[in-house]
Amino acid sequence: SFAVPIKGEAANSVDIDPLVMQSYKSLMCFLTSWLVVLLGQEVTFTWWGLVSGLFWVPGGAFNIFAIRNAGLAISQGIVASSIVMVSFIWGNIIFAEPAKSQMAAYTAVWLIMAGLYGMSYYSTAQQAVNEEIMNASDHGNNVMDDDDEDEEGLVNERGDEFDNDLHSLTQPLEITSQKQPPMRGKKTIVVCGRTYSRRNLGLLSALMCGTWGGSCLVPMHYSKGDTNGLGYVISFSTGAMVVTICLWILRYTYQVIKLKSLREAYTTLPSFHFRVMWLPGATAGSLWSLGNVGSIVAVEHLGQGVGYSASQAALLISGFWGIFYFKEVTKPATIGKWFLSAFVAIAGILLLGYESSPVGPGRR
Repeated sequence: SFAVPIKGEAANSVDIDPLVMQSYKSLMCFLTSWLVVLLGQEVTFTWWGLVSGLFWVPGGAFNIFAIRNAGLAISQGIVASSIVMVSFIWGNIIFAEPAKSQMAAYTAVWLIMAGLYGMSYYSTAQQAVNEEIMNASDHGNNVMDDDDEDEEGLVNERGDEFDNDLHSLTQPLEITSQKQPPMRGKKTIVVCGRTYSRRNLGLLSALMCGTWGGSCLVPMHYSKGDTNGLGYVISFSTGAMVVTICLWILRYTYQVIKLKSLREAYTTLPSFHFRVMWLPGATAGSLWSLGNVGSIVAVEHLGQGVGYSASQAALLISGFWGIFYFKEVTKPATIGKWFLSAFVAIAGILLLGYESSPVGPGRR
């Protein structure tokens, strides 16, 4: 459910920047991680948490971009499918985690991926049709829009590009409640002088999230002593916070080099829209942090291949939100096919869990 605020009305009203939203997530992940102390966990730290942050933070930003531009259900389907494959490669091939039957384990993985793909496909089929209808409607209105092209050209000259040339619609890092004109209505993004479809870039971002971010708990395999399991939560969140700050420094440095001005580079930084986004940002970050603790415990006891793959059943919840709340799919037949795909994925998860041979937290 953490993705719901990312696609919600508040985020849409200010066209929230992916790195800004990820910063909210990283901050809440860091703040809530200390709650493990209330569970009797001692404060421990390992530098492997920083490596996890290097995987998770960029992957999380890719995921936010995917959710906001490709849709909740389809993006999470791609993310979950790729994470299952990446986790299986790490767990069963690289780490050689034991299984009762390797053939059954491979079958389970393919069932999970087939189910997740079906859930993704049937949650986006109607969305694609709706987009075609909207595109046809927009094409019919192009003649009426000709008078506005000169004005839009003036805006584009300021750098309406995805590569951070667009000046913030508010003061950089401003704490404001002012709602900005939504930019999501634009179907294309200019990247380094070339025009791309927002939806296609969103789908690519989802794949990047799964393939890169899917390894975020792999470093825990190499941590020693009492820094596994719940002992890894604080290290993970600290690493995520450090990486997030470093990304902001890199983003600012890039603009300084490009614009050759400290002041102008600062004006390109996006607003945090704190008065609008503090609650959605805190909600998204807290929900994700809670789920991450569960994933860490699952990986500790079940291994990377089974534990992190099974946690991708969260796609069920994302699909429910996408279908029943955001109304991304409304046709009963398509919804039925989505549920059938969900049962296939669940069957694969159950089979993978049955075929695994967990050896407990002391396996490292």
